[in-house]
Amino acid sequence: MLLVSKNGGIELDPSLTSLTLLNRIRTNRKDESAWREFVQRYGGRVYQWCLKRKLQPSDAEDVTQNVLVKLARHFENFEYDPNHSFRGWLRTVTENAIKDFVKSRAANEKGVGGSSIVQLLSEEPARKELTRHLAEAFDLELLDEAKSRVCQRVNETRWQSWNLLSNHAMSGKEVADKLGISAAVAYANKNQIQKLIQEEIELLES
Repeated sequence: MLLVSKNGGIELDPSLTSLTLLNRIRTNRKDESAWREFVQRYGGRVYQWCLKRKLQPSDAEDVTQNVLVKLARHFENFEYDPNHSFRGWLRTVTENAIKDFVKSRAANEKGVGGSSIVQLLSEEPARKELTRHLAEAFDLELLDEAKSRVCQRVNETRWQSWNLLSNHAMSGKEVADKLGISAAVAYANKNQIQKLIQEEIELLES
């Protein structure tokens, strides 16, 4: 249900406001669309990182699958801590998932020689780099969610001012002519929308 705010903007009924992808999975493990998005967004990051680290495609698939499974299992034990951000929790979970994978892989290969995968993921810089890749995916998730929420709250002209100036590299005059407003108003709208998006990101992260 859409609501009209006092200033004429459009707002989304709070009861229907969507959660971030990770929260959707945490609160409803049967949400198949959320799982697909999760594998696509986070699995893709892990897999590409593995390939860049010179792992064979089959090994990259193993690492990706195992890390995602470990992450998913940690969701079941998630407890909200108001003193820490969800992003910080994700970073900790990722680190633990990688360490668990290394331990299990090392145990399976004990006595048959070293493994390049185990050696690679045992290195702290490598683990931190992979964690950073997943954190970047989470940042993009927050950005997408924040933009979606702001888009529902403001009128079309204000949103298009931001969108055309920020994402389509149009000049202030071009945007003004397209939307029937002045260039000054277009830039003011852009700045206001950007501020709203940043506020939503901060709210979502906490």
